[in-house]
Amino acid sequence: MSTATEKNQQALTALFRSSALAHRLAQVRIGVRTGEVDLPRSASLLARTLSDMLGRLWVNLDFAGSVAPEMLQVAHQAAESGGLATSGMAARWKPPYDVVVTIECDSQEEGSSIRVGADDWTAELGPTARCGDSGNPVGPAFAAAVAAAQVFHRIFSASLEDSRAYPFDTCSFDVREVLGTPQLRAAPVHLGETHIFGAGAVSHGLLWLLENWPHQVTGALHLVDHDPLGRSNGQRYAFMRAQDIGRNKVDVARERLMAAHPGLQVESHALDLNAYCASRGYDLPLERVVAGLDSAEARRQTALKLPTHCINMWTSGDRVGAGRYTPGQGRACLACGYLEQRSQIDEVAEVHGKLQLPPAAIRNLLDSGRGLTESEAAIVAGRTSLDAAWLAGQPL
Repeated sequence: MSTATEKNQQALTALFRSSALAHRLAQVRIGVRTGEVDLPRSASLLARTLSDMLGRLWVNLDFAGSVAPEMLQVAHQAAESGGLATSGMAARWKPPYDVVVTIECDSQEEGSSIRVGADDWTAELGPTARCGDSGNPVGPAFAAAVAAAQVFHRIFSASLEDSRAYPFDTCSFDVREVLGTPQLRAAPVHLGETHIFGAGAVSHGLLWLLENWPHQVTGALHLVDHDPLGRSNGQRYAFMRAQDIGRNKVDVARERLMAAHPGLQVESHALDLNAYCASRGYDLPLERVVAGLDSAEARRQTALKLPTHCINMWTSGDRVGAGRYTPGQGRACLACGYLEQRSQIDEVAEVHGKLQLPPAAIRNLLDSGRGLTESEAAIVAGRTSLDAAWLAGQPL
């Protein structure tokens, strides 16, 4: 079993508090169909993004329409990056399907269907959903995420009745209105000097939008993350490819961004944020920091560097969000959002309780990003279902 398959099944087990439903990932058949004529630009972006999302979870995917070969290729690349099987994916149409998703066309099949559209900043589900000619990737990315979430809900609806998730057949929204930023326009972007601390799953989504931004992007961007890409990342990293496994995340992202935006100066730093800031020199101010980090402690350490502006991207349970921090009179810094509670144990104590590694080793592992030694891997394996040989060399 691949690591991506294991992680997907672990996530389902945690969500449903049972491992009985995980086998459905290999049984469900999903069809994705587009119109037969040339697609508007936003429809092509939507088709690519949706194929990548679906290919990281589902293994039986059929594609039809004018861009079926391209959708199949994207889904294959997504699956292969996590070691998922691709034998159940094809450019064909052989109903019945458990769920059908359509872009710029209607479903001709009986059963559960989702029509999705997007244009510029807008995303839409429902029988009238259409796509436009905008090259803005934001609307298509949000539309793909909503459609993929509805596919998941329709497959597992009976098991989600007690959750806060709910199904919907129609919706239409402007991403700017949802985020309270109606003034945004698709235009050239100058980043000034920006640092991105953490190039994990959430940052991959942000960097994909930046890579596909249809206007000029300039400035100096520093990507800081000590981790390499591993096969265990493949189930959740947008547009990760199998050939990138073992390479540093920041190096892969740098190549993609510079190929898309030659006017953007991108530097990659395969270091943890503290080592990077120490080597850079603390006397040099940080103008803008984007935090895509794994823990509250890492965010507190980011705040200690006193960035002038900070964008914090976070996930917690089944929620995802972002916040902007510009310290000043009456305004909070990033550390204020992650105050340590005296009633709670800290990160080291929490990991120690779960894995029984020595506290000093845990702090070193978290701060340095180094891989587990063989003796540490044996301890972790004894507390989990993971293989010690695989764990050795992996970051905590």
